[in-house]
Formats: sequence, C-alpha cells, structure tokens
Amino acid sequence: MWKVTQLFLRRTGGNFAIGAGVLAIPLIFAAGLMVDMTTVSRSQNELQQAMDAAVLAVAREGERLTQKEAIEIARTYLEENYDLVFGNLTVTRDGTKVTIDATAETPTAFGGLLGYSDWTVEARSTADIAFASYEVALVLDTTGSMAGGKLTAMKEAVDGMIESMSAQIKDKDRLKFSLVPFATFVNVGPEYGPKFDKNGAQIAGTGAKWLDLNGGSPVPQSELTPGVSRFQLYENLGKRWPGCVETRYRGGRNYDVDDTKADQKRPETLFVPAFSIDEPDTKEYVNSYVKSKVDIMDTSTKAKKQKWAKYGVATDRFGNPLNGGLLSGILKGLGLGGDDDDEDDDEDDDDDRRSYKAKLKKKIEIDDSSSGYQDFKKGPDFGCGAQPITPLSSDYDDIVRKVKRLRAQGNTNIMEGVSWGMRVLTPGEPFGEGKSIDDPRIEKIMVVLTDGANRFGVDRNPLGSKYSSNGYLVDERLGRLLPSNSSVTPAMNDRTLAACNYAKELGIEIYTIRLEEPDKATGNLLQQCASSEGHFFDAPSRRQLDEVFEEIGKRVVKLRLAS
Repeated sequence: MWKVTQLFLRRTGGNFAIGAGVLAIPLIFAAGLMVDMTTVSRSQNELQQAMDAAVLAVAREGERLTQKEAIEIARTYLEENYDLVFGNLTVTRDGTKVTIDATAETPTAFGGLLGYSDWTVEARSTADIAFASYEVALVLDTTGSMAGGKLTAMKEAVDGMIESMSAQIKDKDRLKFSLVPFATFVNVGPEYGPKFDKNGAQIAGTGAKWLDLNGGSPVPQSELTPGVSRFQLYENLGKRWPGCVETRYRGGRNYDVDDTKADQKRPETLFVPAFSIDEPDTKEYVNSYVKSKVDIMDTSTKAKKQKWAKYGVATDRFGNPLNGGLLSGILKGLGLGGDDDDEDDDEDDDDDRRSYKAKLKKKIEIDDSSSGYQDFKKGPDFGCGAQPITPLSSDYDDIVRKVKRLRAQGNTNIMEGVSWGMRVLTPGEPFGEGKSIDDPRIEKIMVVLTDGANRFGVDRNPLGSKYSSNGYLVDERLGRLLPSNSSVTPAMNDRTLAACNYAKELGIEIYTIRLEEPDKATGNLLQQCASSEGHFFDAPSRRQLDEVFEEIGKRVVKLRLAS
C-alpha cells in the first residue's frame, strides 16, 4: 500500500490536465467576452452606417421638410438598414445641417454571466450640404415627337427638380440653372441681332460680336454666298430674325462642338444666323415663299442674279451682291429686282448703284402661309421653332415659367443641344454667366433629355433634305453622305459624341435621359455621352421622369458627413 501511494505521488503527468481544467473556466469566459465585444463592435458599425444613410436622406430633402417628416425618414432608413430594435431617436436640424442620435440593444452571448444580457450601443451622425456652387444646364428635347404627354411630364419633372434643389441650397448665388431647348435649331435669342436705321440699312456696330453680322462666314451654302448679311436679308423681306443659329461650320476643326472664341477677324469662328432660302415652286419643297422660276442648282451668272433678286439684292455683272445686301430700289424681272436679259447687265449695274444711294424702303411681299410641315410657316424663319436659351440664372420662378411655355416642333439635333449646353456653362461669350471652368468650388452639370434619334430631315429633292442647322444635305457640312437616315444619322451621332466628349474633358458632369425611345443606337450614344454608366437613365415610360429627375437632383447636390 505504501508503495502504491509513493508511485502515485511520483507521477506528474495528470497535473497539467487538472491545471487546465481549473483554468478553462476563465479562458472560456474571456473567449466569450471577446465574442460579445466583436458582436457589439459589429452592431456599433452597422448602426453608424444606418445612421449615416438616414442623416444623408434627411439632409438631402433640405429645409422644406417638417420635423415630423424628418423623423419619419430617419426611422424608415434605420428600419430598412438595421435589424435590431433601436430607441432614443432624435433629429436635430439647424438650417441645412442635420444631426441624428439613436441607440440600440445588442444581445450578448456571455455577458449574462455578469448580469448583462444586452449591451446598449449608441451612434450620432451629422450631415450638411457641402460648400460648393452648382451651375446646371437643362438641355431639353422640344422636337415634334415630344408633343402631348411627354412634354407635359418633362415640364413637371424639371419643375420638381428645380424646386427640390433650391430647397436644399438657400444661397441663390450657389445654385443657377440654364435652359437650353433644342430641336432642328438652338435659339440664342433675337435680342442679340443688329439694329436698322429708318432706311432699312443695318447699323454698323450693333448686334452681338459673336454673330456673323456681315455675311463673312465661309460656311458652304446652297444659294447664299459670303458678302451679304443675313440680318439684312430678313430686313429686306420685312421679317425679324427669330434668334436661331446654324451649327458653326467645322471646317476641318471642331468649331461645331467647341467653345473657340468667336472673332470678327476670323469669320469662320462666328455664329451664322439661320436663314431658310426661298425654295423652288415645285412639290418636292415645302418652303417656297417668293415666286421664282430660277433653278436652285443653276450656278450661271444669270441664275445668281435671279437668286439674289428674290431677296431684293442687286448684283454686279458677275452676279455678286452689292452693298452688303441692302434692299435694291430696282424691282424688275421677277417683280423683285434683277433682269433676265444678260445684254442689259451694264445698265442694270448703274441703276442698282443709283438705287442704293437713294436707299428706298420698299419691301418685298412674301408668302408666309403654312408650309404643311410640322406647323411651320413659310419664310426665311422656317424651322426655327425652339424657344430661346435662358442663360444661367438663380431666378427659379422665371426658369419654371419658361419651362412651362416650351412647345414641341422640329427634328432631333442632340449635338446642337449639347454644344450650347456646354457654352452656357463656360465663361466668355456667347453667354458669359458661367464661372471659371477651373474653379474646384464649382460643380458644372449638364442634364440632356431626348425622346428620339438624331434626324437631319432627309428628303427626296435635289438639296437632299429640308433646311437644318447644318444647311442642306447637299452642302456637305457633315461630309458627302447618301440622302438616307441610315447614312446621315450615324454622322450626326459621331458629332454628338464629339460634343459630349469635349464637354466632359472640360470637367462638365453629364447626365443623359432616353425617354420612350427603343432605338439601340440612340441608347448607346446616350450611354457614351454620359459621364459614367450610372449617369445614364433609360425611361421607357414618361411616368418615370419625376423619379429620374429627382434622383439626378439628389446626386448633383453633394452632401458631407461630419461624423
């Protein structure tokens, strides 16, 4: 027995097991506490994330929310983003600054051993509108296909966006909108045109310097050659220029899509006023407003004289216009001026010079009845249905009023919309309200909406099309193209994408919206035009526009978390 006892005492192998058994309890307890601490930490992070989402949601709505609405939004976000029971929710608002506090109970696995079956976590989150200024160009399709419900839905959605953003940003100097309606043309506003004296002559020194005031632009034209002010032609015909301009001729550069400064010493950089020529008196054309038998494709000296005569412009013996196009007092031949008999050229020239000295004010009678095409009337202003651009302004009520007056007419020309959207956002003429493009405190935004594919107005006539901002198809301003949409639309898409890329390179953020347009090429174009995949919105139904513009407004206004 004694030997057995001695043997047991000499053996030490079980001592570790006994010690480990004694120590197991605190080790297991420590591990349990670590699990609980991890759970609490995870719950704390989840609550903070939910709080951050909630406070941003409340701050995004601006000061127009009631306190009850603010608490409800915060509660909804917490319930959707956090699956535990929370309490002590408070929402504190100071102007645009919002602070949310809340607590939540986290169940513990081992804390109950110490009398803590739940652990309270708490979080606070504060958000405010980041200090930045916003310049927003609303580039809106007002073509004929927008008529009716689509136009109405667009107006309401834009109104809502302006109201929402202006409610968030109270300092009007920090939020400005520009309205750029586009269709076949973009309208810069008739107030920029020159003035005329009592004799009907254009007054030198009047009119915006970025416009082609003297007919110097080398833009290819089917009937009008350089050397005559189109403004003077409007005056000769007893019409006022309505404000539309042609696409600036690319001329081997990117003048059509860029913001190269217009310079009177470089006529190719000027913006040419839209002027639809008097088309032939045949059924292939829709805009014949002066009776004339001259063949529009005839380039003979005799034909040149007859063509200028339609607008009351006298010419020299070679058919070149005289005196900047001032209305001639000699109204012969077609009843408007010029003569069909080449043998009388010398006598006609002398008479024309004397007539200009007399500065007779006789006007030309034109047919301004309906053209039968999209409710456009005949005349030199044919196709100019877009409302004028509204430069950047913080007069929100005025912007909304002008949006409500938008009407639908014309063909789709997205490139012109994007190009002028860029020009209203950049500093310097034509519109100089935009602040420096390099100022990091300025967010420059363009929102482009269209419901259709680009269309030139291709037609089966010798000119290849109806009149557009790129003249006629035969003028080849987009290149030598077949008279078909399958040929012309891709060329227009290429220049539209060039306009988008130019704007993005300047730092302009572009959102695009395709409204009820299934065309795949147009969808691809608008996706590429947008600043990112998330900047493109496809709205198969006009009923989605409110939601789309609301989402864009939320993304535009930058919020910052202070916690």
